[in-house]
Amino acid sequence: MTAADTPASEEPQAPTTQQTSTIGNSRRRSSTNSLAGSRRSSFARRGSALFAAARASFVRTRGQSGASVEQLRGTSGSKYEGYANIHRGDGDFDAFNICSLCCGNKSELYFVLIKGFHCFVFENEDSKSPKYAIELINRKAVIQPSHDTIIPRVPHPGAAHDTGYTTVHLETSLGDVEYKFTFANMENTASEFCNSVAVASNDASTEQVRKRLGHENLLSKRASMKFANAVGTAKAKDQPDAPVGAAEVMAGMPAAGPGGY
Repeated sequence: MTAADTPASEEPQAPTTQQTSTIGNSRRRSSTNSLAGSRRSSFARRGSALFAAARASFVRTRGQSGASVEQLRGTSGSKYEGYANIHRGDGDFDAFNICSLCCGNKSELYFVLIKGFHCFVFENEDSKSPKYAIELINRKAVIQPSHDTIIPRVPHPGAAHDTGYTTVHLETSLGDVEYKFTFANMENTASEFCNSVAVASNDASTEQVRKRLGHENLLSKRASMKFANAVGTAKAKDQPDAPVGAAEVMAGMPAAGPGGY
């Protein structure tokens, strides 16, 4: 083999402009992704610390604070928020008025928030904790005809005097009415409430099935969702008793004698 046939050692070539640009973009993406991941981790730690503090306040005060509207919203918000008149049970309008006098029950205006598996009922939007919570698993919300709507004595916040109202029944899977909600007809409030109840009920049923099958490891919830469910479970015990209906009132009265009462 002659010297001419011997391959000369190749000199290393400098990267082209395109290669340099690709390498730079790759490094920037890696740096950006790392920074974003670090921020998400920081936000998660901060959120967990905030909910831990709120939970401690809720426990320390026996549910009287630590679960305000803002705290329950958390970082992910809520499914539904709005004002509604709430009546417990299934009395009709006349029976409702009778029971209001004899049993101390009345339909009042509350601030309602749905998150997780519960509907939270607050005295107002500035309350430090919900008055009570309603479990939404196996529940459905049904809009009632206009002639069955309960008209509140005082207009809702933001409603005009001529604003219409819609009543929604919160029912069990068997059709028993547990609560009546009356909403002002502003921005489809009643239908949004019904949709939110349906989503919450379905989510609660799905989690119940997964737990029954031993698939708790598949449950991945935000800290704010876990906090809301914990508060909901505790405050569900504070629900008002179902009022005595007209039938129960009549059934409890002594039978009339030959000469009447």
